[in-house]
Amino acid sequence: MTLRHLEIFSAVCAQESFTRAAEALGYTQSGMTHMMNSLERDIGFPVLLRGRAGVRLTPAGERIYPLVRQVLSASQALDREIT
Repeated sequence: MTLRHLEIFSAVCAQESFTRAAEALGYTQSGMTHMMNSLERDIGFPVLLRGRAGVRLTPAGERIYPLVRQVLSASQALDREIT
């Protein structure tokens, strides 16, 4: 799992859509799906439920999403501090 995977996870959650998140980040929808599948494989459990109406968090995804946001916030703060 990389920081980029966490950024993508956060974007998909915020947009509630792989397609909209992909457009916002400059990826293809299939690329986003591949990266999320890789994240879920790395952590060992699904974090998103996929459907025609978009995506939503699984119960496990709901538990880790606030932590992911904290990690991303800390990473941004570190980048500001060291640059």
